[in-house]
Amino acid sequence: MKKPCRIAALVLAAGYSSRMGIFKPLASLGTYTLIEEAATRFLRAGITDVRVVVGYRADEIKPVVDRLGVRWILNADYDRGMFSSVLAGVKSLEADVDGFFLLPCDIALVNPETIRTLFNAYDPDDPKIIYPRFDGRRGHPPLIPTAYLRQDLPSDYPGGLQVLLGSYEHNAMDMDVIDENILLDCNTPLDYLALVERRSREGVPTEGECGAVWSRLKVSGDVIAHSVLVAGLARVLAVHLNSAGLVLSLPLILAAGRLHDIAKGQPDHAGAGARLLAGMGYARVGAVVARHTDIQSHGPSVDEADLIYFADKCVEEDRLVSLEDRFKKSMARYADRPGIREKVMGRFENARNIGKRIEAFLGRPVEEVIGRHERSLRAESMSGGRMIYMVRHGAVQSPADPKRFIGQLDLPLNAEGLRQAEQLAEALLDTSLSAVFCSDLERSSDTAQIIAKPHQVSCVPRRDLREISLGRWEGMSFDEVRSVYPDEFHARGRDIVHYRPPEAESFLDCSFRVIPAFQEILNSTLGNILIVGHAGVNRIILSRALRRPLEDLFEIDQDYGCLNIVVHRPTALEVVLLNGSVSDLYEVESKLIIPGHPNRAGE
Repeated sequence: MKKPCRIAALVLAAGYSSRMGIFKPLASLGTYTLIEEAATRFLRAGITDVRVVVGYRADEIKPVVDRLGVRWILNADYDRGMFSSVLAGVKSLEADVDGFFLLPCDIALVNPETIRTLFNAYDPDDPKIIYPRFDGRRGHPPLIPTAYLRQDLPSDYPGGLQVLLGSYEHNAMDMDVIDENILLDCNTPLDYLALVERRSREGVPTEGECGAVWSRLKVSGDVIAHSVLVAGLARVLAVHLNSAGLVLSLPLILAAGRLHDIAKGQPDHAGAGARLLAGMGYARVGAVVARHTDIQSHGPSVDEADLIYFADKCVEEDRLVSLEDRFKKSMARYADRPGIREKVMGRFENARNIGKRIEAFLGRPVEEVIGRHERSLRAESMSGGRMIYMVRHGAVQSPADPKRFIGQLDLPLNAEGLRQAEQLAEALLDTSLSAVFCSDLERSSDTAQIIAKPHQVSCVPRRDLREISLGRWEGMSFDEVRSVYPDEFHARGRDIVHYRPPEAESFLDCSFRVIPAFQEILNSTLGNILIVGHAGVNRIILSRALRRPLEDLFEIDQDYGCLNIVVHRPTALEVVLLNGSVSDLYEVESKLIIPGHPNRAGE
């Protein structure tokens, strides 16, 4: 039996948040701030001794901490760096505290189950530093024996905490957890947007976390192949139903589809899987999984559990089949066992009933919808993703010399721009595009229409995809702006992310409309899509996909008429072509299974 021990939690919230442009501890993640989210995770995990180290703007944080019922510790030397906050927190610990969790407040969404896992692994008779690990990478919060920091250490200790803990590496251990949030910090505006998005899907595992569940439970490859196809089919139906007016959660559907058979082979495998997921902190997903074999579904609407049930009945092993074909074998197999045959018949009727309700919303047969997407579903289940083709509009009619700020000036394409658009249209002719998006500025919409025309796909113009607004500077040459607005021109050069020219946007402002628009596009579409953007807009999206800070966005080149290709998986983006040309397309396609594309190296 484990010897009782006293474990505290130190949450660090004393720094300047200088890279963020906003004060991180009090930044909102919806209902709660980062500091509230970080501290309450420990309380929910059963760690009652939680202490928040404050410093910069402490008077604003202390009332929030007081309302949580936890202690705050003042670090008067917060300007000396994070290690000074660690030492201030450790100094507050009583002699009988065996160990402590250490968590920067911007790593705010750690699963309480992760904290419980580390706590249960801690042995006071053999104290070790315990690091949570996901996908082979260590994250936060480590659980550290207090004795390792009891000595009188200076705040300018060479190398800080990392070097100090590294000296105890011989007495450290890693604990694999199903929690991608241990890796998510918040150092840039794009990090913050990602954190807000992640908070909105609390309790629903990411694609990577689903993979970790499969790995931990040793789920077979055959079950995984079946589950991926079920998830993809359910998502296709959900997107169509949402377009018809329903509000179904795509992340919940994808996770439940991927994990619905994790207990396959066990008695009542649906219930067993639901209990496993609830124990991991995924009760919402478990509630859907629990209903995927038998379902009591009535009324005119359709929910997430209905879709998983229906999709599961339309997939046999890793093949799409009709309901009739799926149940024909079972009916024949149990022809001489009326009790079991009656249950099978009941499941068939339930699936058929759900299918009729889906058709009532969509106004067309389910088989027609599935048939339209069958090819891309099969390809997506093989490649694990779909393609986002992102181009910059063609060259525009604007004085070439001197160089000018264009921003949201509505300029048409010039002859070269039209030629670039035609070249892109020819290159993408054999690619299946399910949707095309552009801004409402002429240069973007004209480029999009030229590319989309052979695909018979309407272009969807969006005002939130416009180029960054440059206010009074638009139409002025660089030299004119430097002369008329010298201070503002240099201020923008010093802080390209946060500086806002007169009557204009900063790149941070622009990102706060572009990233939500991009995410909405991803969540509302199926198959491969095309986005015709602008240099600034594309750089913002690509910065996120590449996990680069906005401060570096001008390191991403975006020439007129360039082509970028991003592989989109349910919770991941991978850039496979950056600022490329049509001549690069063949090489990229030959290395990938492109959903909906007759690869020259394949078929």
